[in-house]
Amino acid sequence: MAIGRQFSIMHVVLEPRYSGAEVLVRDLVRIQAAAGHRTSIAAFRPSQDNFAGELRSLERQGCELHIPARNLEKWGRLSWMRAAVRSAKPDVVFAHSILPSVYTRLALRLTRSPAVITVLHTDDDLADPALGRLERLVYGRNACVVGVSPKSLENYQRRTRGRMPTRVLRNGIDVAHFAEPAKDHRKWRDKVYAAAGEEIIALQVGRISIQKQQHVSVEALVRLQAKGMSNIRLVLAGLCEDAQYMEKVLRCARDGGVEDRVQLVGAQGNIAEMLAGADLFLMPSGWEAHSVAALEALASGVFCLFSGIDAFQDLRTYPGVAMIGAPPAAEDLGNSLEDVARSNAWGRRYERDLDRFSISRCAAEYMKVIEEYPGRGSISRSFRNP
Repeated sequence: MAIGRQFSIMHVVLEPRYSGAEVLVRDLVRIQAAAGHRTSIAAFRPSQDNFAGELRSLERQGCELHIPARNLEKWGRLSWMRAAVRSAKPDVVFAHSILPSVYTRLALRLTRSPAVITVLHTDDDLADPALGRLERLVYGRNACVVGVSPKSLENYQRRTRGRMPTRVLRNGIDVAHFAEPAKDHRKWRDKVYAAAGEEIIALQVGRISIQKQQHVSVEALVRLQAKGMSNIRLVLAGLCEDAQYMEKVLRCARDGGVEDRVQLVGAQGNIAEMLAGADLFLMPSGWEAHSVAALEALASGVFCLFSGIDAFQDLRTYPGVAMIGAPPAAEDLGNSLEDVARSNAWGRRYERDLDRFSISRCAAEYMKVIEEYPGRGSISRSFRNP
């Protein structure tokens, strides 16, 4: 990436972990550091253990880390953030998701630099009224608000009623990282899953939460079993965000008699290999903004089943993609799974042109924003809330 000036770029996350926003930050930092920019990452919680290796790799690349040894709360977050900025001296701070952004802007409220750019990673980051009230306190400290989808910005502007400069920067992935392992599907199917000959591996990647609708996938499995189809194994990969919801998923599997064919494997760092070995990818989400996991699955060539929400509408034109209704229903997903399984559509890989979702494209768009806003600690008064 050739540019005329080198920048100091900080990314702020709540917690380093294998989740969409944090994986995006990891990939952006790799590219930015390789291009000669100073990079840093700040967080308000310790890294999850299985993500620590990713941070060490970034540190070897020159990234300055400000990751606490324990969970920080309220005022502790403000002093931590101020100290991180004094150390890293960033020209621009990308604060990923609304909670890290609010605390970052509260910490830097009385300063005019660095520029702070909020990145909205869900379709409605201010649905929580308490967050909405906090946002109105520090709204004007944004230099710009970035959304990963138009919907995320529409909802932000509706809830703040402000006229903040905005940009849509869709997520990107390292396409080759997911396409290459998929060339050896049989190897990864055996190594990752030790799958039996006629067994179909259905993988779902995402936080265990009501948003991701894992219980719908389990209920679909129960319905298929009632029809005599018991050769599908459901593998759920993702960190547990809601313990009560996870118990609901497990209870559904127990009550439906499919407990032996539902695996919860937690957050994983080898998603490329898991996708390469899977036969189907399920994503019956209730809502999304712009899903990194969906892009990774498409890049792997695996057959994909998505819910028909707005975020997935532009994916339906790819080969090897089927859509169910929105909101997702177990009957609909079960019927689609049955059709796919009986037609053997799961038994091949699909070539898809994903250039528009590449991480290099995404990183280049972030650089355009960086070049526009460095040194602008706050926007002009004409853009502030009345």
